[in-house]
Amino acid sequence: MITENTAQVEFFGGRSRVAPLAWGQQSSWDVMRDWLLQDKPFFVVTRWQSIPLLLGLPDVQAVLGELMNRHESLRTLYHATERGDAQQEVLATGSVSITVFDRPADDPVEFSTIVADCLVRAEAENFDHATEVPVRFYVAMHQGIPVLVVFGISHLSADYTSADVISADLAALLQARADGAVVPAVRPALQPADLAAVENSPEGQLLNVEALGHLREQLRLIPATPLPARHEPASPRYFRGELESESIPVAVRAAARRHRTTTSVVLLSISTALVRCFAPGPVVGVDLMQGNRGSVESMHSVSSLNQAVRTAIGLTSESFEELLRQSESVTAAARRHSRYDARAAAEVFRVEAARRGVEPEPGCQFNDMWSTLPRPSGRADSSPAELERLSRASSFDWPQKSDTEGMALFLDTRGTAERIKLSLLADTALLSPGEIQGFLFAFEQTAVLLAEAVPSLDQISALFEGYSADANAAAGRSTGR
Repeated sequence: MITENTAQVEFFGGRSRVAPLAWGQQSSWDVMRDWLLQDKPFFVVTRWQSIPLLLGLPDVQAVLGELMNRHESLRTLYHATERGDAQQEVLATGSVSITVFDRPADDPVEFSTIVADCLVRAEAENFDHATEVPVRFYVAMHQGIPVLVVFGISHLSADYTSADVISADLAALLQARADGAVVPAVRPALQPADLAAVENSPEGQLLNVEALGHLREQLRLIPATPLPARHEPASPRYFRGELESESIPVAVRAAARRHRTTTSVVLLSISTALVRCFAPGPVVGVDLMQGNRGSVESMHSVSSLNQAVRTAIGLTSESFEELLRQSESVTAAARRHSRYDARAAAEVFRVEAARRGVEPEPGCQFNDMWSTLPRPSGRADSSPAELERLSRASSFDWPQKSDTEGMALFLDTRGTAERIKLSLLADTALLSPGEIQGFLFAFEQTAVLLAEAVPSLDQISALFEGYSADANAAAGRSTGR
């Protein structure tokens, strides 16, 4: 029988300070406050890491303590102010409890099951940010020998890329401990409190002024009317479909090389081509999520850096090549204006709502996290036969259904360098479940076609209609209709 206990990880030797929130943190704080009574999957980012043999639990505790020392965001409390925003309090010393599972030799439970349970636990409830450090650790052992460590970090302290930074740092520290080697040097990185100081400087305020000017321009272009309902909504109303594909990474990289652009531009262009299939146009509002890691000092920062840039995306292009050029332009503009004061941006939205007499339509979100991953060495075979073979290994699932969301469409990319997770969360009044599935499979096939040639927009529309019809037919068979 698996036993469950707790142990303590102590951290000390850091600096204690109080600072305002950085802009990215403020954006996350406001989103979390908006959804205060609900647990959302993005509130906690999770990872797991194997532990080298020969390390005992005290070794793992020491490594986790060093990890806490290195990254101020892991030992930060957040306190609400009377104005509704927050301050961050970095702790110099303290401790965090870790949950320890020990599996005896005769227990049939797989470690994959233990990891899955830990991931669920990490996301099960919101952090009490005023009293609880924003990280949870779990260690799985086999007869007293540590095998795996799992962690979950509040999105207020870490975004998706930050979790990868933490995971890589943890792996290096564990391996050095096992090898008896010198502890790896701390990589230079802006701590969140330092970033807040930069943003409050004259240079930071200039960035904010320029970003808010860009936001005003985009809001004037985006229609006030929402995307129209096309179906009777399901219950629950919002479905998230997820396609895991090995063909999309190979195909998108090949297409990016052919068109001398980036994979993120290709992914946005495919997305826009498919949105054209059901959105009336001529423009749709899209939040282009930006990681804000373009500088050396931000590459290894652990914080919530990503911010959304509201962007007017045109739907009137007459060819896919034209969509590529449009995507390059709007992506470059979003990158230039991706750092801003979230509270000041909220005032821009309020003024625009007063001018129109109606709140600006939330629209859609495009969040490409996959393109930030390190690329594999070498060039993969992107021939039609190989892409067809890879596509046969694709898998589809419905990982989330909910009653309320903030937008009609959320398109995310994540996963590994070799296998992308393409996720579409949609209002079923806009896209039926079959159309959500059809969108994702049409996305994959469009990417495959792009590796060799440029499909017409009519071809892409036909793919969407065909895959949606297939999904609806399969759903009908499974329910006996």
